[in-house]
Amino acid sequence: MKFSSNGYYVEKYEKCSVCGKLVYEERIEQVNINEEPALYCSEWCVDWEKKREKIKREALVKSN
Repeated sequence: MKFSSNGYYVEKYEKCSVCGKLVYEERIEQVNINEEPALYCSEWCVDWEKKREKIKREALVKSN
C-alpha cells in the first residue's frame, strides 16, 4: 500500500506477487523468474517463487 506524501490517503494498493498480501513500507522489489518487475512482501515469498518455478520445470522434464 502506498500512502500519499502527506500520509492522509492511499495512493495505490500494492500486493505481493506471490501471496497477494498488501505491502506497506517493508518491500522487496526485484526482477522475477520471468524477467518482469515484481513486488514481494518477504524473503519467504521470493524463495517460494524460485522453488515453485523449479518444481514446474522438473515436472515438465519428467512429462516429456
